Amino acid sequence: MPVTQLESWISLQIDLPRKTVLSRTALRRWQLDRLRATVDLARTHSPWYRKRLQDTVLPETEDPTVLVQALPLTTAEDIRAHGPEMLCCSQAAIERIITLESSGTSAAPKRIFFTSDDLKATKGFFQYGMRLVVGPDDKVLVLLPCQRDNDVGNLLVAALNEAGIASRAHWPPHDPEALARAVHEHEAHCLVGLPQHILALARHPRSGLAAAHLKSILLCSDYTDPCVREAIAAGLSCRVHIHYGSTESGLGAAVECKEGLGCHIRENDLLFEIIDPDTGVVLPPDTVGEIVFTTLTRTGMPLLRYRTGDIGRLKSQRCSCGSILTRLTDLQGRLDNAITFPGQGTLSLAALDQALLAQPTITSYEAAVYDPPDATPESPPRLALDLVVRPGSQRTGEDLARQALLTVPVLRQTVLAGQLTLEISTTEVPFERSHTAKRSLSDKRHLSQREYHAQRS
Repeated sequence: MPVTQLESWISLQIDLPRKTVLSRTALRRWQLDRLRATVDLARTHSPWYRKRLQDTVLPETEDPTVLVQALPLTTAEDIRAHGPEMLCCSQAAIERIITLESSGTSAAPKRIFFTSDDLKATKGFFQYGMRLVVGPDDKVLVLLPCQRDNDVGNLLVAALNEAGIASRAHWPPHDPEALARAVHEHEAHCLVGLPQHILALARHPRSGLAAAHLKSILLCSDYTDPCVREAIAAGLSCRVHIHYGSTESGLGAAVECKEGLGCHIRENDLLFEIIDPDTGVVLPPDTVGEIVFTTLTRTGMPLLRYRTGDIGRLKSQRCSCGSILTRLTDLQGRLDNAITFPGQGTLSLAALDQALLAQPTITSYEAAVYDPPDATPESPPRLALDLVVRPGSQRTGEDLARQALLTVPVLRQTVLAGQLTLEISTTEVPFERSHTAKRSLSDKRHLSQREYHAQRS
């Protein structure tokens, strides 16, 4: 079977001789050694981990997936409360700090710390992971933040240019018409960016201007529903790949090859598990659950069994492309992007995506449930939806959205039962979200209409 350039790079990273074909045995051995070393680093140099792991006994095993289960799980709340105490180096050794605000909540932000070695590892993954997406002569336009040297957009552009792949950044990409011109002027063969920005481009009347040279697109930084992927592929006439990653995972974690059968994991740096989100128990192979990862080479702020809150599945079978790397598949968004209506069911952001973003005139939306003014215990809450529609379709956008929403069983039942009302507004002006602000379905039932709109303004 052919060996991908990503596998060749990983072979070198785990100290295999040059031109050695990567094997699961060699990878497991590396992961086991690095996991033990990471635990030792955390115990020795991090005040928080020292206390956290004081009673942890690592079993004698040759299987890293068994060893890692002896460790306690780490949560986003742990990072919010104890981030600086999790460091395994001095603050002077930190090259970059990324602050993550919490979407749709008032929770404290998370701060993720990186050393220069951590950023160098990310850069290497960018260089070789992108070779699953682009060819050596392709031009790439990166639609990610690039204001500072170590912003993710600049890291990716620098990595690709060093690898001989002509790249530049374009940020912000909120205006789809301006983006179409930028893609055309750069003669880009590949775009890397958020699904909402590229969907707006694919559904814009000037999409043909952008599509002239495009061969591939890599969607990153947010959940992508299959209907969005299909719409982008059709609108821009090119392949669409998915990247899975987060700031916590080191900005890059797993990337899809041309086969489209899941995201190949950066297994030299990350060890993934799937757990039952309710019990924390590790699930059998090929089961959907919550994604958990452990960093294996992070020197600044290692994360042990970090609960991402994302839903997915691990596939260990060899990919059709020939790779033996474990893949992430069936990515379904976040566990906390859901609201339960007693007696009717649960509404998820994924269900809203499937209903709304399948409509060819809708390019993005924001959603929240809040209490009406002068609400009584009997007053039904309101689902507020702010829709961005393609130019020229604002008049029909609200009616189409309402019809689409009532195809979602929990919404139809809740609205018909008088337990929810819909409040829909449309605009042709795109939202200007921060790159780190994920889309969310916000439960604001403790807020009145006035408080909700004041908070958003």
